Amino acid sequence: MAQGSSLPPLKTNKGKWGIILLLLLGTCGTGWLIMQRSEEAEPAVTEAVEPPPPAREQFEPEIEIPEPEPEPAEDGAGGAPEKKARTQRREPIECNGSLAASQIRDAINGAPRKQVQNCYEQRLKDNNLLQGQMTVLITIAQTGAVRNVSVSGSLRDPQVYSCVRRVARSWKFPRPDGGCVRTSVPFTLTPKL
Repeated sequence: MAQGSSLPPLKTNKGKWGIILLLLLGTCGTGWLIMQRSEEAEPAVTEAVEPPPPAREQFEPEIEIPEPEPEPAEDGAGGAPEKKARTQRREPIECNGSLAASQIRDAINGAPRKQVQNCYEQRLKDNNLLQGQMTVLITIAQTGAVRNVSVSGSLRDPQVYSCVRRVARSWKFPRPDGGCVRTSVPFTLTPKL
């Protein structure tokens, strides 16, 4: 007779633990690959540095003055004027006059500079981080009055630009020699500490 063992018979798991181990390793490996790919896909965070604007002379002419629109023609029956689509491009008015830079600077450094500062400070109440450069392009008529105004720059605030265009139309300059003058006036606007 065969002698029996006091130990229970061995059970075979037929690779059950091996399959579980392979599944765990596969899950961990997949997770690691996903993390590696997401790290590669994330762009490096860098601070955008805006290149400085090109150097320009302080008062160089740069703007074009459009011609006034012609009055609409009335139809033959004496009724309402006909509306025509604008298809023609206006030719710029030539300004060949001259005005000394010192005369322009003196005129700007008075009330006009304060008016621009007031436009900026009014808007600064709503946006206390507002700051930047602004260039006011003006055409000075032969009488010394401002004929046309446009505003651009890194300030990019439509409310300030609109206010500056409005006040700039009231600025007075000395009479230029030889006709109208186009010039640009730079302003740097930053909050006062």
